[in-house]
Amino acid sequence: MINTPIVHDRHIVKEIFNNMKSNNTNFKSFLKPDDLTIVTCRNKGTMEDRIISHLKGFEDISILENNLDYLGIEDLVVLTDDRLPWRNTFKFELIYNYLKSNKCTTKYFMCCDAIDVIFIDEPQKVIDIFESFNCDALFMSTHSTDGYNCMPEVKKFVDETIKSNGRYLNSGVYIGKTDFIKEIFEEAMKYAIPHGVTMDEYRNYLNNNPLNYPQGSQDQDIFRFLEPKFYPRLKVDYKNKMAYRS
Repeated sequence: MINTPIVHDRHIVKEIFNNMKSNNTNFKSFLKPDDLTIVTCRNKGTMEDRIISHLKGFEDISILENNLDYLGIEDLVVLTDDRLPWRNTFKFELIYNYLKSNKCTTKYFMCCDAIDVIFIDEPQKVIDIFESFNCDALFMSTHSTDGYNCMPEVKKFVDETIKSNGRYLNSGVYIGKTDFIKEIFEEAMKYAIPHGVTMDEYRNYLNNNPLNYPQGSQDQDIFRFLEPKFYPRLKVDYKNKMAYRS
């Protein structure tokens, strides 16, 4: 049984969301706390080339957008870019510009992937979990080790210093104090542009010992690269109390 407020797993989110709708579970039941901004990033137009068959039906309006509307959670900030093919480092540029605009005035800032994240409980629970970690930014985790072959010293730090127990930072869901998120993005932008590879190019990119890594990679690689610099202000939810991922 999943008992986290969020699910980030592209293979099961549609089934869970459809079951919620079939059973009228938590329909229009939740509110977004006034001190929280929730942001997502996506390309303009259809996302059909970015979603797997499990997510068919959410090509135009993402499952996250549909899900929050169903739950009654308003004021999702949707940042879009019309450049194609989509590159995940576009998120850095979109969010950086949004934060620099001073439009985000809340204490907390949260980012969720558009194509494969849903809420199943109220956002306040995410804030409560975040506050229990005694940090300034909290990322969910995954078993995936993508990118660590290009930064073995970072993996060693995570494995030996933090003792991550075989799980690693996942950037599909994270929350933090807005002022600290701005600090992270100031540093991340040093590596985000020129923009990185597409997902289709990513595996080949990693296998070719890229120069200037993490520049040219994905957003998650850059966050992972920066983890030792910002730890312990930046922490990872290695037990995934915040968001479920198998």
